[in-house]
This record gives sequence, structure tokens and C-alpha cells, in this order.
Amino acid sequence: MDGEYFIKPGLDPKKDHILYRDKEHKVIYLGTLGSGKGDVDVISYLIVNKGRGFLVDPGGYNIFPKVLSNISKYINPKNIDYIYMCHQDPDVAGSVPLWRSITNAKLVTSWLWIRFLPHFGFEDVDTVAYPLPDEGETLKFGSTTLEFIPAHFLHSPGHFSIYDRRSKFLFTGDIGIALPEKPILVVEDIEKHIEAMRPIHERLMPTSLAIKNWLNRVRGLDIEAILPQHGGIIQKKDVPKFFRFLDSLKCGVEVMK
Repeated sequence: MDGEYFIKPGLDPKKDHILYRDKEHKVIYLGTLGSGKGDVDVISYLIVNKGRGFLVDPGGYNIFPKVLSNISKYINPKNIDYIYMCHQDPDVAGSVPLWRSITNAKLVTSWLWIRFLPHFGFEDVDTVAYPLPDEGETLKFGSTTLEFIPAHFLHSPGHFSIYDRRSKFLFTGDIGIALPEKPILVVEDIEKHIEAMRPIHERLMPTSLAIKNWLNRVRGLDIEAILPQHGGIIQKKDVPKFFRFLDSLKCGVEVMK
């Protein structure tokens, strides 16, 4: 089914935007950049298929009201079936207890982080958790499939990228993150953005071996855009340059002084 793409430079990072749409499927950016308190902004996304929701990295406690309000423009929040946490850091997952208070959504995350769920206030973990095995998994979600691709140690030991077959978007979590001078939603100058990505990748990614393993898994995909958790969305035309940057990067233990 043909769909429409709306990723273009200049989109206001403080407003929600539909990034892809067809008759049954939408991918929505939830307007989270510039909304947090502190220097860590999370880019949260909502996948909607046939009126049901899959929330990607919902963000921290402080941005919950804004994310809830923006989601309500597209679906009833109670129709969120899954919430994905790429890791357990509070900037990614701090709002999860609030989401579970208004939905029955399953929390999708690596099996490694399931044991941390009681610290979010969940007692009956088995009814809440959707643990991902190390080798990944493919989830049927309405008329699309979401492929959880292992990206372990980047920077979390239980990290996955999500490939949405319908939109051809690759949600990469901490892969592709950057700390630009000001919030942007869509990367305009990939060379300049690479320099904003370099320091944090050198620091957070432990070894280039883990990066190369991930690249081997995703290079064969038909990717319309890279949607990371911080920084900015990387357009299709810039994906090859982004991959070349990662392929040549030395990081972590390789650059320790």
C-alpha cells in the first residue's frame, strides 16, 4: 500500500508531526525535543496501526503530560498496546509507571531489564513484561511487522533497533544520537551533524566491533529514514554517510587515555 512521507528539514521540534501515513498506518513524532528539564532530550515516537498504538521510548516523568496530550490527537491512549524501552535509563523510561496507570500496555524490552521492573513499582512482572530474547524477534502488529534487531552494547548490553516494515523506518535508540547546539528534528547538514554525533558515540559505544556487528545486520534493509532517540532524524539520502561514519569510528576502550 502506497504511503506518504513527511520528513523534511525545518519541522518544528517542539510540535508533534506525522512522519509517515497510509490508510492503516502512521508514524508520529511526539514533539518531545526541548520539552525536558536538563540537557538530555528524548525523541519519542508513536506507531499507529488500525487504531492501536506502539509507543517507542516514552521519555521521562516531566514530559509525560505533553506526550499524553499529543498522543490523544491520534488515538485514545488506552489503545496503546505496547511500550518499548530500549534501556532502563530514566530519560527513556521514567514515565513508564504513569503510562501503565492509564493503559494495559505490555512493556517491551530486553530480558535483561525485566528484573528492574519491580523498581518501577510493578509487582506482577509477568503480566507487564514482554521480554525480548538476545537474538531478537519479529512482532506482528496489525498490518505491519516490527523487527527487533540486536544492537547489543550500543550503548546498552540489551539494546535493539526496531525496523517497521510498513514505513521502512529504522528506530535506532542510542545509535545515531547527537548533542547539537540547538534542538533539530530532521538533520539538514549531515557532515556537521556527524561532528555532533562523534564525541558521544566515542564515549558511550564500548567498541567498534559491536558497531560493525550491528551494521552487518541492517545494511541490507530498505531504509527510508533513521529515527534515533536523541539528536535528529537522518534522511534516506544521508544513511550511507551515516553508516560510513559508524564503520570507521573508534570508540570506548579503543580511545581510552
